Amino acid sequence: MKLISNRWFLLGIGGLFVCFTGMKWNVPIFSWFLFIPFFRYLRLGYSIPILLFSFIGFQILSTMRIVSEPFHIWIAILSGIQAGFVFTLLLWLWNTIRIRFTNLVSPILFFAFFCIILEWIGGYNSDLGVWGMIANSQIGNLILLQSASLYGALGISFVIYLINVSLEQCISELIDTNRIQKDSALYLLTSFVLLVLLYFYGTIRLHLPITGEQIKIATITTKYDVTSMFHHPEINAENTKLTFEKTILAAKEGAKVVVWNEGAVLVTKEKESELLRLVSVVAKENKIEVIAALIVQLKDQEFFFDNQLVWFASDGTIRQTYYKQFLVPGEPVSKHHSDIKAFQVLEGKMSVAICYDFDSLRVTEHHAKEGSGLVLIPASDWKGITPFHTEMAVLRGIENGSSIVRSVRDGLSGIYDAYGRARGTLDSFENNDGVLVSSVPMIKLDTIYSRYGNWLVGIGFLYLGIASIRILFFVIKNRIKAK
Repeated sequence: MKLISNRWFLLGIGGLFVCFTGMKWNVPIFSWFLFIPFFRYLRLGYSIPILLFSFIGFQILSTMRIVSEPFHIWIAILSGIQAGFVFTLLLWLWNTIRIRFTNLVSPILFFAFFCIILEWIGGYNSDLGVWGMIANSQIGNLILLQSASLYGALGISFVIYLINVSLEQCISELIDTNRIQKDSALYLLTSFVLLVLLYFYGTIRLHLPITGEQIKIATITTKYDVTSMFHHPEINAENTKLTFEKTILAAKEGAKVVVWNEGAVLVTKEKESELLRLVSVVAKENKIEVIAALIVQLKDQEFFFDNQLVWFASDGTIRQTYYKQFLVPGEPVSKHHSDIKAFQVLEGKMSVAICYDFDSLRVTEHHAKEGSGLVLIPASDWKGITPFHTEMAVLRGIENGSSIVRSVRDGLSGIYDAYGRARGTLDSFENNDGVLVSSVPMIKLDTIYSRYGNWLVGIGFLYLGIASIRILFFVIKNRIKAK
């Protein structure tokens, strides 16, 4: 028992959990205990500055797991500092509520609701989008992920936070007083019953067939990176030739829709029209829809582009020209507004996005409102975030009841149904021809989340609003008495 009260042991085990929760080398079970050592650390009155610096260090080490070209170490340092301050503040708030206002506000509910509200703000408004969600730690747990159809990924985060804080409270009461309070036991029991019910829901949902027509989709991926294409015209020409050849090959294998990876072809502004004419011919001759993702070089010798896709219908006409809407910080591309539209193709509605777009809840919300049952996403990743980034996009599909097709340079391409089940995957780091063809449903499933959005966050705002009023009234009342 002495060990679980030792500050360095608590920080050490907490650091282990932080360093292997989420992203690459994720250990999913760690998220359910992630905050317990830090709660215990503060409960025992240990130093907040030491906690802050420790948390910053842990977060930097954690983010280092995804560092590889083109993601540099300075981004890991900046995100580590930001996350360290945020989580230390959250823990300090929890401890303050626990010590001073526990008779007015449940520190358990306060912490869980406050955390998902911060995640919601980040998902809609920050440059990192949904990357800060602790629900991402459960990617791969397809049964639990089904509950995102009820309340979104933020609901999964809520359950994780709830179990963390209620479990720590019971453990600490048992260690410090040899007795668990009735309210604490009730919170813990309710949390675990809720988790079991969510597992039942997910298991049953995954056994229900998805009705409606299916369509054969192809993803094609190129092996050349943008830098090589930019600096070496012969490589760029070879890449363009291979992209067209793979498109035709996919059509011969029965694909009705072919999705290129993000920036599959690099073209100058002067030659853009001719390239698009050739794609139109290929689409018409092969009777396929082509999502032609390209980067258009805007100036000579300047590494700055339009990052766009042009969606060709099977008759060779253009359905939509779409520019990337949610840009990665520092990405050398122009910013153009594009409307998010869902088009009726055969028996279902389809829409398009580019890579990082699907890390923004603000963007994915529009796809759901448009009624898209199949989202086609050209993307470009790197070794440090594959296959995690593709699987994050799949979670957006479960939320909104849509199938996801993600064609990825330097990563995992995948075709997934609305339950998040893989209908086909292809890793660009393995030895293959870069062509993936599979059938996937087109129908949009009706989910509670797509209808009502983040309703659980609304409950959180209501709870914190009432809690704030009670605390404010209590503080004012005590000050009046003191006078």
